[in-house]
Amino acid sequence: MDDYSSKLLNHLSSYCSEHGLDIESLPSLFDEPKLVPMIRGIGFEYVVEKDLKQIFINSDRFKITKPVINAQFEIRDVDVEIFDKKFQKQIAIECKLAKNNSFRSKTTKNNFPHCSIKIMRSRTLGDQKIAEFSKKENIEISKINSHKDSYLSNHFDYIVTNLRNAFYRTTEEGLFRFSPTKDEANFLQQFFGVSSVNEVDQKLKNTHFYIKAEKLIPKNSGTECPRKTCQDKHQCEFIPNYPIFRLDNLCAWKPLKHLFNELEEI
Repeated sequence: MDDYSSKLLNHLSSYCSEHGLDIESLPSLFDEPKLVPMIRGIGFEYVVEKDLKQIFINSDRFKITKPVINAQFEIRDVDVEIFDKKFQKQIAIECKLAKNNSFRSKTTKNNFPHCSIKIMRSRTLGDQKIAEFSKKENIEISKINSHKDSYLSNHFDYIVTNLRNAFYRTTEEGLFRFSPTKDEANFLQQFFGVSSVNEVDQKLKNTHFYIKAEKLIPKNSGTECPRKTCQDKHQCEFIPNYPIFRLDNLCAWKPLKHLFNELEEI
């Protein structure tokens, strides 16, 4: 066992001891259906941080960090921060995975291959928070009531996603795993220009996409707010909980590696 593996094992052992856990149960714990989505969701934030540091490695202008924040309503929760030294400005990155099992080659509503990106609050706003939010953002309470678990686009600057989760399903053994169907695997091979499912899996793991948050709101995207109680479906300023990611040549999302050049040009 090398030094890194030894340190990692010691760290896991100390962690289990501190929290009263049985280290031998960790493999089963990591496969708990209730825990896997949480681990993958938060773990994705660290993946994005690492990848952005590599993308911006030669930049003296930008600094990449992952703030440690105890998320509360009053505090802006930033998954990953890009700090622009030139303008002394924080650029907030929100990391959101695709909705599991959401890939469709086409539907009656969307006649193109697509999946959904899950972008929503983990907790809906209560009456007191709605009143505070209304005053802070100068938005009518009735509009907020229609979007209790949705974000305004000014909550963060960019959203980064990964599509692999769109092909996750619960297996017959009750495990939550990457499990594309044969047709999905064939589509993905063509999409990425590779010849095997293993290559597809590696491409999905290492290919992330980003978009400006403001581009996702119906007011700017030309889409209709899906909320039945929304008072202004075409001018809505809330990000839909499950915006569509098009897997065709009209996709508005860009590969994450392009973000460096986009920010450099500002």
